[in-house]
Amino acid sequence: MFLATHGFAGTAGPPPVTPPAVNTPGSNDDTSLFVGLNWGIGSRGTLEGVVGVIHSNVDAGGDVEGGRLSMHFDLLGRDIAPNVRLTGILGDEDIAGEAGLGLGFDGTPFGILGGIGNHYNFGGTLGFDGSAGGYIGTHSYGEFNDKPTAPAPAAPPNPQPSALPIQE
Repeated sequence: MFLATHGFAGTAGPPPVTPPAVNTPGSNDDTSLFVGLNWGIGSRGTLEGVVGVIHSNVDAGGDVEGGRLSMHFDLLGRDIAPNVRLTGILGDEDIAGEAGLGLGFDGTPFGILGGIGNHYNFGGTLGFDGSAGGYIGTHSYGEFNDKPTAPAPAAPPNPQPSALPIQE
């Protein structure tokens, strides 16, 4: 005669199965200090030392937006007043447009329109008094190509050994 027996390792059933996480690429924010050198031409013609902070947000498609705050100092002693610049950045991971305002320590305001890329920048300035200038330079910020990637999918939970049915 055969007796049918069933064994249960516990009275609780298997743990609930959690749905997999929805993993989507987001954006990659970065805020960094930088230093640089600009060669200015025109009314602001000199070699400038540049110190500042830059913020960028790169989305999964490589689009960049952000801003830059920088201080510019005459390194050649040409009596060009130091100035501070605040610009917005919008474009692609390889090159982005930059536009904003600057103010010389002598009280002279000016507009800025240019471009910024991986380790370089260029553009022009137009003073509210009609003076014009340009610049080309290099900076230590680096690359905007830190595009975010989707996180790895969540692994399914392993069943508890005590929740497995025992077969005989």
